[in-house]
Amino acid sequence: MSAGAPEPLATVPAAQLVKTASPVEWLVEGLLLKGGAAILGGAPKAGKSFLALDVCVAVASATPAAGHFHVAAACPVTLLCAEDPSPVLAQRLAALARSRSLALDDLPIEVIVETLVRLPEALPRLAATLARSRPGLLLLDPLIRLHRADENSASEMAVVLDGLRDLARAESTAILLVHHARKAASAGSPGAGLRGSSDLAAFGDSNLYLRRLADTALELRIEHRAAAAPEPLQLRLCVEAEGGASARFQAQPGRAPAQDLSASRVLALLERSPNPLPASALRGKLGVRNQTITAALRTLLDNGSVERRGRDGWAIKHGHLQG
Repeated sequence: MSAGAPEPLATVPAAQLVKTASPVEWLVEGLLLKGGAAILGGAPKAGKSFLALDVCVAVASATPAAGHFHVAAACPVTLLCAEDPSPVLAQRLAALARSRSLALDDLPIEVIVETLVRLPEALPRLAATLARSRPGLLLLDPLIRLHRADENSASEMAVVLDGLRDLARAESTAILLVHHARKAASAGSPGAGLRGSSDLAAFGDSNLYLRRLADTALELRIEHRAAAAPEPLQLRLCVEAEGGASARFQAQPGRAPAQDLSASRVLALLERSPNPLPASALRGKLGVRNQTITAALRTLLDNGSVERRGRDGWAIKHGHLQG
């Protein structure tokens, strides 16, 4: 090779990767990969933090997460919750443990208590923390409190997200980020509703999206990079206050998401209309906000009741039983 010529990139035969690569392993079956990067997104007050803590207790105790997802083996968990006061955090963890007939004292859960942890500057100390504790799961909640980057800048967020993904791989620790969605719901992919750069939706090996339904139930949607997406799962958070608080998530697999009143009214309008109606016309007829119409149309689109017909607007989907 002549002096100054560029060095070729390293390559290996694809067949060798099959022989040497580790198989994909679940930390929480169907939810989180071992050593994977994940993001849990949803609107404010949708129950994201409580669900994230439930996953932490599940991993630490080898009990089902959200009352549904199997955990094969218990392993240590480290969490950094930058918004919840320590008494609230301790109370929630204890309640989630108690609902499993467990004591929080018996679970290998460590809480990072230092304030003003900022990424990416704190990545070396975070790596040292994981190297010491060897947790199977690291929870960071919420992302917005842990950095000072411009969330709309792909280049600035890439420094934070790439650093966390590299950390997950290097330490074989699953990292779960809790992140806010925009207040106005997206009618398309849930990832498009995450606040900030599109790199956030692309970050996760597993992306979890939580939204609150009209009847107080929660809907969990899951996307995986290396596995098929399961059907949406409806959850309920059950809190018992008497005799020492306990809290648990109750899963209702296979049940269609509840249809709220706004969705029912939109469906009724479309059933009566001989022509498709744009969202602006629906909003005007019902006298509601744009985000309400957007959320209602997403619900109807998800359950197969309506379809979009180009610029004409929305209409009852062919084959949907009316009335």
